[in-house]
Parts: sequence; C-alpha cells; structure tokens
Amino acid sequence: MHLVAKDDDSNKDQELADALQNVKDQIVYKANEIKREKRWVREVTKIIEAYIKKSRRVNANIRNLQNEVKVLFRKKKQIENMIVQRKLEKKLKIANSDLGTIRSAIKSVKEKETAFKKSKTDIKQTIGAMEAELNKLRGLAGESSSSSSSGSSSSSD
Repeated sequence: MHLVAKDDDSNKDQELADALQNVKDQIVYKANEIKREKRWVREVTKIIEAYIKKSRRVNANIRNLQNEVKVLFRKKKQIENMIVQRKLEKKLKIANSDLGTIRSAIKSVKEKETAFKKSKTDIKQTIGAMEAELNKLRGLAGESSSSSSSGSSSSSD
C-alpha cells in the first residue's frame, strides 16, 4: 500500500509541479503583457506629447498670423486713407481754382461796374453840357431844364 501511496504522491507532486509551471508560465505571460502595455502607454504618451507640442506651436503660429493680419489691416487702412487724402487734395485744388476763377470774375464785374458808373457819369455830364450848349444856341441860357424840354419838343428836328 505504500507503493500505491507513493504513486498518489508522485501524481500529486506532478500535478503540483505542473500547476507551479502553469502559474510560472502565466506570470511570465502576464509580465510580458504588462511590458507590452507599458511600452504601448509610453509610445502613446510620446505621440500625445508630440501632438501637444504641435498644438502649442500651431496656436503660437495662429497668434502670430493674427498679429500679422492686424498689421496688414492697419496698412490697408493707411493706404485707403492716403487714397482718400489724395482725392481730397485734388478736389481742393479744383475748388481753389474755381474760387480763383470766381474771385477773378467778381473783380472783373466790379471793374465793369466801376467803368459803367464812370461812363454813366461821363454821359450825364456830356448830356448836361450838350443841353447847356443847345440852350445857349437857342438863346435860352437863363431858363430851367423844364422849359428847355418844352422848347426842344416844339422845335423841329
């Protein structure tokens, strides 16, 4: 019976040895799986860090581009203002030219008015002198101009 007991013991020893080997194999398998998972986590972390760095660089570039756009908008506004200024300067030159023309015309009109008034005065004086001479010739030297007008209407042309 001892022999039988030994066989049972050897079977149990073998079972225990197999179980031990099985556990060892599972430990190795699980340890390798942990290594693979850790390697995967490191690689993914590197990728995520690379994307974070890339994201930060892109955001910094966006800010730079926004500043460049602001500068370009300022330049655009300056150029538009220069265009408007040039147009206004041209209009101002035209307006000043027109003003000069108007002043010249006003001066000419005033000169003509002065010449016309002088001419009117000269004509009145000439008419007065002619009436006086006419009255002398008619012999009406002492009469007023009202009688000379009645005398002139009674005389024939």
